[in-house]
Amino acid sequence: MSNVDIPIVIIGAGPAGLTAARVLTELDIDYILLSREKVPGENKACAGFIPSSALRDFDISTFPGAHPVTTVRMKFPRQDMKTVEFGAKVGVNASRADLGMTMLKYVGAGSGEIRFQTEVGHVSVKKSGCEMTLHKQGQFEKLTSEIVIDASGVNPVSLKTVQLRERLPDHLMGYTAQYQMRRPSSMGSLNGVNDFYYGSDFSPSGYAWVFPRGHDIAVGTGGLLRSFKEEKKRMFDYLEHLVSHDDSAKATLENAEVVKRESALVPLAGVVQPSFTDRLMLAGDAAGHCCPITGEGIHYSMIGGRKAAQTAAQAVRKRDYSAGVLSKYEKDWIKAIGSNLKWGLWLQQRMVGSSSGGLGTSLVGSDRSRKLIAEMLVGARSVRATLLAAAPTYMAKKLQRKLQHPAPHHGG
Repeated sequence: MSNVDIPIVIIGAGPAGLTAARVLTELDIDYILLSREKVPGENKACAGFIPSSALRDFDISTFPGAHPVTTVRMKFPRQDMKTVEFGAKVGVNASRADLGMTMLKYVGAGSGEIRFQTEVGHVSVKKSGCEMTLHKQGQFEKLTSEIVIDASGVNPVSLKTVQLRERLPDHLMGYTAQYQMRRPSSMGSLNGVNDFYYGSDFSPSGYAWVFPRGHDIAVGTGGLLRSFKEEKKRMFDYLEHLVSHDDSAKATLENAEVVKRESALVPLAGVVQPSFTDRLMLAGDAAGHCCPITGEGIHYSMIGGRKAAQTAAQAVRKRDYSAGVLSKYEKDWIKAIGSNLKWGLWLQQRMVGSSSGGLGTSLVGSDRSRKLIAEMLVGARSVRATLLAAAPTYMAKKLQRKLQHPAPHHGG
């Protein structure tokens, strides 16, 4: 028998970590999940849109605090607001705390232990196992495991000590600023409508958003970290312009007050490798599981967490925790989501700074193209399928050839 405390430790209670815990519970594999938060997701700056595809893939039914989204409105430079109505629910808006508590319920009881308000200070990977130092309310503890699934965020705690890869550079890192706002009354007919704003007035290299959920509204902006550093304006200056000067936003946000200001880093790097080494796997934002063109990461992180847990369970049963065994994890998540990450990056790199504010005039010139883009934004259409369907015929042939190339590598 091994002398470690637990076979698997999961760091982080975001979508990746909670999904990993759920899968390990279903597989009856012992684990400990560590979260520095008291409520999963309560301090995560996130627009909070969850695609219907994520709810279907993980059998999550309607939950408290989830508000159905049926319509997308998009505003591009020098154009009026364009509306795309889907006629059915394409996802939900929810606070990350409501999503976190729902996912926690789906984890259920069984083989795992969850420790909240616990911070991991140090991770080391040795031939004999993994060692961590934990901090909780002034108390220190050491914990050992066979495997660590690090889902601790865009700058993973394990990479401070484990030489797996370098930190993502500014041109592959996103940055978001957001207001959580509240209205005295519900949004009425606008409650199922998500708004996207493109152009340099709202973001230097990305887009801004207004996502309502009842009385509450997430109002944010995001783009490449490098672009924000090069601009003289602060992140929240873009939000102030949106809230104060855009007629559509002002109508939606009438009488709304800011109840919280928040910001966060987001990986926008495409396929990031490596995501594993002996006894260690990165999942979710820690592994770059976020689409570079849409910024959506919840569904991607859930898939990454599931793949990591499945691979970890196989390693525990084999009692082989080597990189050779864990390499299956990376192959599996790239097969599942690598195409969207790869082509999301390809599109982002070619459209940042374009005259249409991030998507290119050739992609927003017709009602059909705008419908395709809206489907991509809500996760109903892949990036690859959007590119092929929206591009002119001659471009589609070039893209088809490019789409055969292997995914690019990023990392140390």
